[in-house]
Amino acid sequence: MRAKGVGLIGIVCAIKRRWRIAAFAVFVLVVESATYRVASLVVPRDRPHVARLDQLPADASYPSGHTAAAIAVYAGLVLLLTSRFKSRGARTLLWLAAILLPVVVALSRMYRGMHHPLDVAGGLVVGLGALIVLLFACRAAGAAAEAHASAPAQRRERSRTAVA
Repeated sequence: MRAKGVGLIGIVCAIKRRWRIAAFAVFVLVVESATYRVASLVVPRDRPHVARLDQLPADASYPSGHTAAAIAVYAGLVLLLTSRFKSRGARTLLWLAAILLPVVVALSRMYRGMHHPLDVAGGLVVGLGALIVLLFACRAAGAAAEAHASAPAQRRERSRTAVA
């Protein structure tokens, strides 16, 4: 469900030609998923020895991909949305939801017997890392776009001063 929702956001933003938002929505999940896959292959860890409510491989506990994705998606969406809201109360409610939803996901993954607390902490690090990588990428893309947009004006100014 999370991938479909993020994909839909990416498509809608692409149709509206909001390329940075579309790229952020899609790539935050791509970066999170890739980091999760590599970490789960490098660190083989058995799931807790309790009755599990999901039928997943018993040796893929670390890190919690659900927790990482919840943090990356919900916090990423709130980062995108809060720039559009003027109301401090609305921004506060959005951030509260962005914090509480991943906490609920993390607790539910432990309750279902799928992860140890350290696995959830690893998911937190992966999710925040994905957000940080994409924030730097978006800022770099914004700076490059501004430099590209101002380049023709600088060239015109240089040619005017060369002629005078």
